[in-house]
Amino acid sequence: MATSKPTKAQAAALALLAKGDAYRSTRAFADSSVHADGGRISAATVSVLVRNGWAAWGPEASLKKPLRLTEAGLAHLPAGRVTEE
Repeated sequence: MATSKPTKAQAAALALLAKGDAYRSTRAFADSSVHADGGRISAATVSVLVRNGWAAWGPEASLKKPLRLTEAGLAHLPAGRVTEE
């Protein structure tokens, strides 16, 4: 079931995604967390973000699979937040 508002950890993860690139580890079979510039997003949080439609997996490049912020996820960022296009 989708939640209407992200938790504090989920909001922090959305903010990390808004800053730029975030990728699943190159050791994805051993660790399904996502690494972003400025932090790491746990596998459980990634699962919730994707399930709620706040983030989506992009096409795999080499061994890295990017996690991208969606419009629905962008709506949960504080107003006036500058994000990369």
